[in-house]
Amino acid sequence: MAWALALWMCWGLLGAAAASGLHHLDILVTGADEEDGTHNYFMIAKLNNFVVANYRSDTQEVRPTQEWVKRALGADYVQQQTLEFQGYEKVSKVHRKRWMKLYNQTDGLHVEQVHVGCSLSGDVLGDQKFQYAYDGEDFISFDIQQLTWVAAVPVAFAQKMRWDNDETWTQFVQWYLKEKCLQTLKSLLQEGKAILAQRVSPMVLVSRKDATDGSASLSCHVRGFYPRPIHVSWVQEGGEILLETFTSGILPTANNTFYTWTSLEVGPASAMHRYACRVEHSSLPEPSLTWGIAQSSYTPASTKS
Repeated sequence: MAWALALWMCWGLLGAAAASGLHHLDILVTGADEEDGTHNYFMIAKLNNFVVANYRSDTQEVRPTQEWVKRALGADYVQQQTLEFQGYEKVSKVHRKRWMKLYNQTDGLHVEQVHVGCSLSGDVLGDQKFQYAYDGEDFISFDIQQLTWVAAVPVAFAQKMRWDNDETWTQFVQWYLKEKCLQTLKSLLQEGKAILAQRVSPMVLVSRKDATDGSASLSCHVRGFYPRPIHVSWVQEGGEILLETFTSGILPTANNTFYTWTSLEVGPASAMHRYACRVEHSSLPEPSLTWGIAQSSYTPASTKS
């Protein structure tokens, strides 16, 4: 299941950053088969990248992650969602078997992913998503403006025709995006506004590894920050801002904060200089500088140089 989870993360994080004032609800679903033939299905629901609920094959129920989420959704709604996702789990198996036939596949491990989402900026409706991927690639999605399904690949055209001809299914998807998703988003925003307004400062670790040829490799690990948007760069002693050699991107953690790391490779001629990791985040009054030291340890981001 690790590889299926990795596929879900790569697909689900596309476009994860939100503009200021834009709030979004995303439901991310993955259905996959293990090598022993067992089926696994899981869902997470995220409000502005904050995980608010999940569903797993082993629990067979939707579980809110916080008390305020329970209050926002209500017990009846959670029970209704549990029944619905138990049904979606069965449908996921049908989809994968059908799509295997479309690809002329007879065996192997295959993954279905679903991304459903809606967004609001004040009272203005934002993007709406109801899209499917198969084995990590876009497969089919719903066009809310034209009220039709769009095949992302030629082999998905058969599925498009099936769903375009299913008026009940198309009407359900339209209702879900225009009403149910938005109502749920508004309820969560109302109950969770204090949580969403919080700012958690990052912890920063800078480490350095010297090579025998005189060059050096520097790493900056930034963890535990919220909200998601952050900018990390390198500064050479004297104030010159440098481009990183590699960055991990911004990744979610288990406690609803975020993590990122970046590295910088410097040649022998530049290794004699001191370097600092520069972090800009909404929790900090001004950008922080964390200088490389011989004995590395995590420290709170400081705005003093």
